[in-house]
Amino acid sequence: MHQFSIITPTYNRAKYLPKIYDCLHQQDNIDLEWIIIDDGSTDYTKELVCGFKETFEIKYKYQENAGKPTAMNVGIQLANSYITLITLDSEDILCPNILKTVWRYFDIDTGNFTHDCSCLFGLCQYENGNIIGMKFPGDFFVSDYIKYVKNRGIVGDKCEFYTTKIIKKYLFPILSNEKNIAPSIIPIRIALSHKTLFVNQIFQEKKFLKGGLSTQNYWFMYPLGSELYHNQASIPPFKFKLQIKHSGHYIFFARMNHKKNIFQEANNKIIFPLGIFMYLILLFKYFLKSFHLFQSVNDNIKKKLNKKKQKLYTDS
Repeated sequence: MHQFSIITPTYNRAKYLPKIYDCLHQQDNIDLEWIIIDDGSTDYTKELVCGFKETFEIKYKYQENAGKPTAMNVGIQLANSYITLITLDSEDILCPNILKTVWRYFDIDTGNFTHDCSCLFGLCQYENGNIIGMKFPGDFFVSDYIKYVKNRGIVGDKCEFYTTKIIKKYLFPILSNEKNIAPSIIPIRIALSHKTLFVNQIFQEKKFLKGGLSTQNYWFMYPLGSELYHNQASIPPFKFKLQIKHSGHYIFFARMNHKKNIFQEANNKIIFPLGIFMYLILLFKYFLKSFHLFQSVNDNIKKKLNKKKQKLYTDS
């Protein structure tokens, strides 16, 4: 069994994989496996991976394009280690020797991180060294993802390590006709039963590429996943205000998905009436946004027509 499994789901990002390969070589005296899930790439990903010198174990798995959640599940199922990192995307790298730091927080006798935690969260940074989003309120704190991150409004991508035995129990939900879902649904589900250790230390450098999940409006692109996420987030220990907010969003996306049993499938039926009120507010905001968008498009069309008229008048 390895100390670490590093999972990289990738799709036509072959040119970025050597940077991950190099950063993993900078993890001194660490026994790791690199699990690459090729989600239907049509570039030279396979040839590149086959050419890597295996100074650590590399597991390559090709699948027809099915989306990142499916790729992640395949990678998790292949993991044979104490600790798993999900995900080290093809445009990301780990800080030098950071795995050695993470390993110091792990107790091999219990199979958990310090203070019986199942997860360890650290910070991410941009290429310029600036921290992504917000730091945690404390430099070393034991809590859970909902209470310590969501309820406090901590934003920004974080680097998430999980004990492999736990993450294998919390695979990504796979929804018909949708290839993505908000990744935070996994730490939310884990938070209901397990503790997390939060440290204000930079673990990872991220680069957000055009076309990646982080640059997409996946709430509207993937309404089934959005419905599932907001329904999950409408229950305690989310604070009451957030329960109402997520309940309203759940109703919004459930109606978008033409669900009939919205109340019956709601995870929090007690606050459902307040959720309806929030839904009506969201509907009104959506209407206003659509109206302003229509007005903007209409104004642009009028401007273009006026320019054409002026040009025709000038030419004549």
